[in-house]
Amino acid sequence: MTLLRQLTAVIIALFVLLFAGTVAISVSDTRTYLDNQLKTISQDTATSLGLSLSQDFADADMILVDSKVSLIFDSGYYREVTVAGLDGKVLVQRLAMAQVPDVPAWFVRLFPIETPRGQALIMSGWQQAGTITVAANPAAAYATLWISSVKSFWWFFATLILTSLLAMVALRLILRPLHLVEAQARAICDREYPVQDKLPWTLELRNVVVAMNRMTRKIKAMFDDQADAMERLRTDSYRDALTGLANRRYFDMQLQQMLASDEEFHSGALLLVELKEFKSFNERRGYTAGDELLRGAVAVIDEVVQAEAGIDCFVAHLAGASFALVVSHVSEPEAIAFGERLAAALAQLQQRGLADSADVGHVGMAFYRHQSASQFLSEADTALRAAQNKGPNALHVHASRGAAVVAWPATRWSTFLRDVITDKNIVLHLQPVLRNTGEQAVLHYETLLRVTGEDGQLIPAAVFVPMAKRLGLIQQIDRLVVAEVLLRLQQQRYGENRIAVNLFPATLQDTGFVAWLDAALQADPVAARRIAFEVPEYGALENLDALRALVNLVHRHGSQFGIDHFGRGFASFGYLATLKLDYLKIDGSFIRCIDTQRDNQFLVEAICKIAHGLDLQVIAESVETDAERTMLATLKIDGVQGFGIGMPGER
Repeated sequence: MTLLRQLTAVIIALFVLLFAGTVAISVSDTRTYLDNQLKTISQDTATSLGLSLSQDFADADMILVDSKVSLIFDSGYYREVTVAGLDGKVLVQRLAMAQVPDVPAWFVRLFPIETPRGQALIMSGWQQAGTITVAANPAAAYATLWISSVKSFWWFFATLILTSLLAMVALRLILRPLHLVEAQARAICDREYPVQDKLPWTLELRNVVVAMNRMTRKIKAMFDDQADAMERLRTDSYRDALTGLANRRYFDMQLQQMLASDEEFHSGALLLVELKEFKSFNERRGYTAGDELLRGAVAVIDEVVQAEAGIDCFVAHLAGASFALVVSHVSEPEAIAFGERLAAALAQLQQRGLADSADVGHVGMAFYRHQSASQFLSEADTALRAAQNKGPNALHVHASRGAAVVAWPATRWSTFLRDVITDKNIVLHLQPVLRNTGEQAVLHYETLLRVTGEDGQLIPAAVFVPMAKRLGLIQQIDRLVVAEVLLRLQQQRYGENRIAVNLFPATLQDTGFVAWLDAALQADPVAARRIAFEVPEYGALENLDALRALVNLVHRHGSQFGIDHFGRGFASFGYLATLKLDYLKIDGSFIRCIDTQRDNQFLVEAICKIAHGLDLQVIAESVETDAERTMLATLKIDGVQGFGIGMPGER
């Protein structure tokens, strides 16, 4: 019970007690007054009638005595009139039952009214002739007492109601700051940090609000400081200070992670860009001009990348005047066309006054044929050296020996994917996510999407998803996967286990999908409570408002929401405080070989501290060895996922 309700109940109880006591006193006083009135009436009537009957007794006219007694009695105000002789013998008597019409019997029993008798002497001359006894009828007194009591009751009852309402309003106004303090505390638990600008006028409540505001600011400052410290750690370790791009160390981590699984990198190309004679340029123009040239090269590369609709490209500054670009999920003709545009764009550096001549740099390209990361880099470097021998701003493509990835034309992909959606021809593999403790409990299973190809072989998502994005079919595929998972949950195929579904960033902004998802979750509340949704961090943060709306929507239905591949980009960690997430999955590039990587250990530990402060679970991806898992346990990781934990498979 809230404080307002408690205080209101106490006040109402006091008023009820006051009301009951006041009514009781009023009734008691009225009854006493009526008792005295009845006694006075009885005595006055007896005295008056005794004087009136004295002459009749002297004349021995008992008929007239009887008539006078009947006249008094028939008025209805008396219940007894008795005339007796000196010997006590009753000469005339009139009696009536004490009836009290229109007054409840319980009231009569609860408030009895005494009926006092009045007595007087009847004289005959100077001698006593008899006595007369009169008792008034209490019916009128009861009626008067009942009416008075009813009026008092309703008057005090109305006063009670009015006073209670006024008390509730007054208490609500007085205690409103406490409700705001309560809401403020709840908001802090929900990772929000509101401050009350309007202070209450009462000194005590004002002090409470001021203290809460101070605590809120301190908590927010602590979170901001932790987020800033973690971002500085990540920037110092993995980001080039001059260009703002990923450095060589981060590039190597990401490339190893991408090539480790077909789920992330099934096909693509590696491009190495190197500016010509950068060392001599620094000597001629100075290091400041050299820095401007490097920043200009980054701007040119970014413009070329942004001009490519739907391209997945990771850019890094390796060292000196060397840059690397990893282009994912593109065909060889598309990659070559992209490389040619990039090489031609380098000439803009002279046009912008940053380079001395139009011969600015060269581009070498190698295609991924499932070779190792070192071999991939070696082939791209060989192509770069060949490009330097070709001429100004040249592109050279390494002659790959491995089997090329089969490339279908867009029309064939369109037909194939539309048939997949129509026929619901999908295969879901599940990979377990385990709690990182000795109990080996399953936190949830993550779904990995496959489709069956024309030859009956399973095609991983990394192969067909890029084309689905270009054809605008990705939202339909997301809907198909979610519907299939909800159907399986309805059938209790996975018991009480939670199933996580990956959504593509483009789906977040599709209002049609969001409305469909809302209806689908509402249709089966039990299944809704056993499903979770994930989006990759590097794509989801492009529209933070749409992400926040979707998170709030699924939470209304009891579902969970998490961020996948957390930390892959260089987004600010501050957004975590504005989203009601349930868990984070740290990108595998930070987890691979973490038992030997001190910087990664520091970063993961810092992520855990911030996430746990926000009541978020932290899950490590791409865990493959016992040494990695042991180290993750010391870093307070909540869950683990990877080939070393459990292989994906149909369930």
